[in-house]
Amino acid sequence: MAEEIRIPKLGMSATEVTLSEWMFGDGEAVNKGDVIYTAETDKTTVEIEAQASGVIHPTGEEGVKYKVGDVIGTIE
Repeated sequence: MAEEIRIPKLGMSATEVTLSEWMFGDGEAVNKGDVIYTAETDKTTVEIEAQASGVIHPTGEEGVKYKVGDVIGTIE
């Protein structure tokens, strides 16, 4: 079953986050704990780790703002 990659809540007031950069391309293998993308708010940049091991399929686009909780990819 695929693990959804979601935009996390990065601060008390942040409701939108910019997907800065994917660290892996579609179809690449990732391990739980690998940094898979970076996300930015107006106050900080955060590295987001994989919550599962498998093959990543990013669907979110770099440079685009997403709401907290939006699905931006999967790990199968």
